[in-house]
Amino acid sequence: MRQTPANDRQSKRERAWPIAPPSPSDLPAGEYVAAYQGAERGQWFSQKKVRLLFEIVDPASCAGIQVPLFATLDAQSSPRSKYFALWVKATGSWPARGDRMSPLVFRGYWRVRIAWITPKSGGHPMPQVVELLEREAGGV
Repeated sequence: MRQTPANDRQSKRERAWPIAPPSPSDLPAGEYVAAYQGAERGQWFSQKKVRLLFEIVDPASCAGIQVPLFATLDAQSSPRSKYFALWVKATGSWPARGDRMSPLVFRGYWRVRIAWITPKSGGHPMPQVVELLEREAGGV
């Protein structure tokens, strides 16, 4: 069927609707396999953090849902920061002196634990990766 301008406008409007965030019934708390999608530095929850973004791949009923993992950063990436501990887990060793602690070490597939977190300031609960359990495939 050939698209007419009216049909084309309608299909564009339908695609423009945002997808609602997941609910606990869409993504129950528990363990999943997720793929690393990227990282972003910023200020969240009144602290400097890095947000690592993961996308659920297994089970198929939850595939495609994106879930963040927030990790605190400190000035020198000391062993006390959550990001440092996650980076060490991803690489299997401490960084050598002068190593750049790139988030690219999280590439691949991970078994993750997801929980629903309600912000301290109030608001709606949101799913978060609360633990990287083990690397499933890919990466370093």
